[in-house]
Amino acid sequence: MTALVLLAALAAPVPALADGDPASDVLLLRDAYLPYAPPPAKDKAKALEGLLAQLRKQRYPIKVALIETPGDLGAYPQLFGKPAPYAKLLESEIVFRVHKPRLVVVMQGAGIAGRNLGAKGDAILAAIKPDAAAKSTGLVDAATKAVEQLAAAGGHHVTAPSATGKDGGGSSHTALYIIAAIVVLAGIGLVVVSVRKPRAAA
Repeated sequence: MTALVLLAALAAPVPALADGDPASDVLLLRDAYLPYAPPPAKDKAKALEGLLAQLRKQRYPIKVALIETPGDLGAYPQLFGKPAPYAKLLESEIVFRVHKPRLVVVMQGAGIAGRNLGAKGDAILAAIKPDAAAKSTGLVDAATKAVEQLAAAGGHHVTAPSATGKDGGGSSHTALYIIAAIVVLAGIGLVVVSVRKPRAAA
């Protein structure tokens, strides 16, 4: 399975290599980007992913990016604390694959922002405050609540699956994070090479 994911990542269009944040690469393959460190509680992360899977089956997909530290922003650490500008940037990086994606960004210490979430979207997000003391797990809880309410506003009444306490997807998450890191480094390397490459003589 990991090999198939790796091949899918390597087969991604060139624009995916041009960005510099891990979430944009992960969200091309999945509906949720989870923080690297500290990782959220596995059972709650799986419950959020299960909720997003239900919505995708109902043709109402929502993509979620959880940003715990500036490291989750890759080449854009200056956007930490600015969820709305980052949500706009993230949309621009995945829009070539997903037209007008419904997007939720939950950022530690800064709240929630979104894109393309309907008339009630902004009001729903404004009423949800992540628990900073719970760190990454607090981001997951806030995202789960937001997704449930956004789905209901869109006519899709779903709830997050019950947490099992077991993690059946840890290895796949790790593989995707490694792939995202490789893609980000490759994109940065391409930028460095293009800057340093001498121009041919006229």
